[in-house]
Amino acid sequence: MIGEWNLFAILIVAVVGYLLGNIQTALIISRLKFRDDVRLYGSGNAGTTNMVRVYGKYYGLLTFLGDAGKCVAGFFAGRLIAQLMGLHQTNADVSVMLGGYIASMMVVFGHCYPVLYQFHGGKGAASAYAMTWCLCWQVAAITTVLAIVIFLLWKRVSLVSVLTAILYLIGTFLFWATGHSDFYLPFFVTPVVILVLIRHKDNIKRLLRGEEKTITSGNKR
Repeated sequence: MIGEWNLFAILIVAVVGYLLGNIQTALIISRLKFRDDVRLYGSGNAGTTNMVRVYGKYYGLLTFLGDAGKCVAGFFAGRLIAQLMGLHQTNADVSVMLGGYIASMMVVFGHCYPVLYQFHGGKGAASAYAMTWCLCWQVAAITTVLAIVIFLLWKRVSLVSVLTAILYLIGTFLFWATGHSDFYLPFFVTPVVILVLIRHKDNIKRLLRGEEKTITSGNKR
């Protein structure tokens, strides 16, 4: 324990979040349902978009719900652990709030780099999307509307993921600068947005070259 911070509690919250992130919905579905590994097809990614391309929209939706759901679970688990253990010794509200922030952030990192799957996970978009609603629903609602518009116009999921991540970061800082969010929020949103952009670097290159494909369903190859 250093000062008012319970480092052991922070570590527990981070580990719980990271391990929840290791639950790879795409791999679980592809192995249990198809006796296969979705990473062997399409983009080689264990995420929603590749599941749609390989196995169809239904399994893509299940993957999205699973990956988003584990982040929501991590958020509330982190808050509960923080409440029981006390991350911040003198401010219970800050303790609970940061418990949710830390755990949900680590879920995204765990999803992208799962130790249980040789650090070969998804790109974090679904989990990060759930995190946006948990951390600041007002900005999440705005970016969700924009995401729908972007998808309807260009039909490219990677473009939706990249642009909405950037827009959410901008919105978060605007909320923070105008005093509508707590002090800590941007410090947890920023690394997650950077991670999502890094995980989509190949998509970004293809988008810039005009080579990114629109999403197709159930085309296993």
